[in-house]
Amino acid sequence: MEKKEITILLFCLFLVMIGYGLTLPILPFLVEQSAKSNGFLNISPALHVGLMTGIFPLMQFLSAPFWGRWSDRIGRSPVLAAGMGGYALSLILFGWTGDLVLLYMLRVGGGLFSASVLPTVNSWVTDLSPVTNRGKVLAWTGGSASLGVIFGPVLSSFFIDVNWFAGWSWKLLAANTYTVPFIIAGGFSVLALIAVLLWLSDASSQSESNSYQQSNLGFLSITKGEILPILIYALIAQGALSMFESTFALHAQQTLGYSVLEMGFIFMTCGLGMSISQVGLTGFLIDWWGEERLLPIGYLLIGLALFLLMFVNTFILIIVVVSILAVGMALVTPSLASLTSKISEQRVGERMGLLASISSLGLAAGSFLGAGLYSLNIHLPYFLCSSVVLIIFFYMIRRHQNQEVSL
Repeated sequence: MEKKEITILLFCLFLVMIGYGLTLPILPFLVEQSAKSNGFLNISPALHVGLMTGIFPLMQFLSAPFWGRWSDRIGRSPVLAAGMGGYALSLILFGWTGDLVLLYMLRVGGGLFSASVLPTVNSWVTDLSPVTNRGKVLAWTGGSASLGVIFGPVLSSFFIDVNWFAGWSWKLLAANTYTVPFIIAGGFSVLALIAVLLWLSDASSQSESNSYQQSNLGFLSITKGEILPILIYALIAQGALSMFESTFALHAQQTLGYSVLEMGFIFMTCGLGMSISQVGLTGFLIDWWGEERLLPIGYLLIGLALFLLMFVNTFILIIVVVSILAVGMALVTPSLASLTSKISEQRVGERMGLLASISSLGLAAGSFLGAGLYSLNIHLPYFLCSSVVLIIFFYMIRRHQNQEVSL
């Protein structure tokens, strides 16, 4: 039964991430188009793209710990269902308007509801997995998410020119070039919601009896000790990824003239590299080599890839560099989740919620900072971000050497 539940959870996460991935190459162009016809805040379209991209993980940062705590208290299933339903609705409505203010409101709602999905799935998987192979199963979870991101950008290229609702409008809602892709994206989240309601609504977990025994303690009480460096590492890694996701579409458009189609394949490559690495490599390496040894390698790959993105000028070289970035993220993300899950068998949902929250803060900060730096110089985000990531790599190597000397 546990294997069946884990399989369904991975499938649901895959469906939700298809919807997320589908919007990645489209969002910058939709927001830029809306910003050009709307003087909201009197800022450049590029900054609106950064703000719109960053406000989503910012809302996840604010709400993820509470979703995690609620999943400990009332169970994983209702929390997961509520998040998927709200996220699906926000996606569907997002494609029906070009009003910039409404787009911001829907983006806020989407971030709030989507924040429940990953920490709840990771917590549920942790409940169902023994410590001996938890790293492998959490790597599969990350692989499922990345696999969804692969299919999303590919689907966006198929649906971008489909105009099923041409001319339809009602008040602030009006069909546009991007309506169908967002409906399809929301539809995948609806399918995931149906799967949860049909097959997991009565499924049990350890959350009620195990994780919520110390519910009287505040969030700050579990940010001390072992989890604190994990949160810092996650903040930096996700900030680097977000900076890439939020600026590279505009960067490639400005320097190479790339369109949604090319960007779709670039993001697909990133997702494919992360998925294959996590499913086929990271889980095995965690069990065999350990999370502490994998993390420096992951940060080294991320830092080098971000640095090289300033210089690559052909599609093949971009694919190679993005693949290096994807493998680095594939080593870092499951390793951090695995370390978080092994701290204690209690309050798993809260810790996973905090990890997701800090990761979302990194995504938001990366988007905001990337947009600001990009407006100054198109290469500046990659130079500064790669420098920070490589500093973390050297810090980890130095820390590991000091630990060996002390032993």
